[in-house]
Amino acid sequence: KIRIMKKIIPILLWCCLLSSCAVQRQTEPRRYQTLTQKANATLQFDQREYTMSCSIQMWRNELIILSLQPILGVEMFRLEASQDSVLIIDKMNRRYTTLAYDWASKAVQPTPSYKMIQDFVTPPALSNVKASSQRTFEIGGHKIGIKCAFWQREYNTLAAPKRQDLKKYKRVSLREI
Repeated sequence: KIRIMKKIIPILLWCCLLSSCAVQRQTEPRRYQTLTQKANATLQFDQREYTMSCSIQMWRNELIILSLQPILGVEMFRLEASQDSVLIIDKMNRRYTTLAYDWASKAVQPTPSYKMIQDFVTPPALSNVKASSQRTFEIGGHKIGIKCAFWQREYNTLAAPKRQDLKKYKRVSLREI
C-alpha cells in the first residue's frame, strides 16, 4: 500500500494544483491577504480512488503551501507554489524537486499557472464553509479525476510565509519523487 501511495501522492499534488474550481462563485470574495483551509481530497486514477486530508495555506499573489496528510494527520508530502515554480517535497524520504510552470505545460492541459492554483484554493462562496470542487483532466495520456471538499477556513490569520528549509533534503528529479 505504501508503494501505491508513493506513486499516487505526487500525482495528487499536481492534480490539486492544476485543477481549476468547477463551482460557480456565489459571492465576490472579500478582501483578504491570507487564507488557511482544511480539505479532503479524492483522486480517481486507474479505476481506483484514494482519499486523504490536506491543509492549505495561501498568501495572496505570493505563495501557496499544500500539505498532504494521508495517514493519521502526519505530513508526508508538501507542495509550495510560488509565482514562477512549484516545489514538491517528499518528507517521508527526505527528497524534493522544483518544477517551473513551463515544464508542466508540455505534459498537462490546460497550461498550469500560479493564478490557476490560487483560483483553485480560493473558496467559491464565502458563506458556504463546506464548498467542493471537482475536475477531470489528462496527464501523460491518463485521465485523472480529483474532488476536493473544503471543510474549514480562516482568513487573515497567517504571519509572513516561511518556506521549507531544504538543508536536510536531497534534490532529485520528478520521476524519483
